[in-house]
Amino acid sequence: MKNIFLNPIIDVCIKIVKYSMQYVVLIYLLYVIIFNAIEYPIFGILLLGVIIVFYIWFKLTPSEDKPLAPEVNQESYDAAFKLSEEKRKKKQKEKNIRKATIKQLVRKLPKDFEAIIEKNFKVVAGAYRKSVTSNAFGKKNYDKFLPQLQEYLEDNSKIVDRLDREFGVEVTFDEGALDKYIAIIETKIKESDSRFDYSDEMDPYDYEHLCAEEFKKNKWDAEATQGSSDQGVDVIAKKDTRTLVAQCKRFMKPVGNKAVQEIVAGMKYYEATEGVVIAPNGYTNSAKNLAEANNIKLIHHSEIGNL
Repeated sequence: MKNIFLNPIIDVCIKIVKYSMQYVVLIYLLYVIIFNAIEYPIFGILLLGVIIVFYIWFKLTPSEDKPLAPEVNQESYDAAFKLSEEKRKKKQKEKNIRKATIKQLVRKLPKDFEAIIEKNFKVVAGAYRKSVTSNAFGKKNYDKFLPQLQEYLEDNSKIVDRLDREFGVEVTFDEGALDKYIAIIETKIKESDSRFDYSDEMDPYDYEHLCAEEFKKNKWDAEATQGSSDQGVDVIAKKDTRTLVAQCKRFMKPVGNKAVQEIVAGMKYYEATEGVVIAPNGYTNSAKNLAEANNIKLIHHSEIGNL
């Protein structure tokens, strides 16, 4: 029974103590001021004067000059939230547009690379013939050609340039993609060879005549020597003041040093101004070095028109 009456009283006392503790500092300061005002009347008079002056200043000062506490109402909050949301949506929209643009450009890359190969086929085919080698069983090695092809496509693609410049995206080639471009190049080379009536089974003497005919198509006065005393020269071609001697080697593998040595000797014998070796399947590195040292051109028969 005692607890029933005591508990509410205890609760009220606790609440009073808690409430009083919140203002204990203020009560203490008030006590100090009142005590000093009674103990020292001058202090009390000065304090009263300060309170009166502050009260008069507050009453006489126009309301617009008084510092106002910032008001946060629902309207300003809604406006701030709306602005923040618009910025977020704008940023997300820009991000989505960026992703869509990158995706669209990447999708266009294969066609772009094919167009570069088509437009610059003579350059690409020339690099292919110089870089791709075959072993004794006809298996081709693309190790030198593939990095060169990739670099060439990247350097000549406006899409690759835009992806890098605007979006910082680096284009990478997977093996399957490069195999596809190799197949396109080799198909076009076969088509090009078919226009020359060329075949890998062609007789070497027929190959010499094919080269001579190609010189004639390009306004050279040319003939195939086809003799035992040709001094290592298969075709002699003249145009204006130029005299060109050529070795024509229809080999299934890259041509070596011997053909270069023979054409160097043939140039002296025929007093030619230019020497060239023509072959369908490229040249060895030593042949390239020797040709460069003697200013001899090493070409494919489809490049005769460029001489």
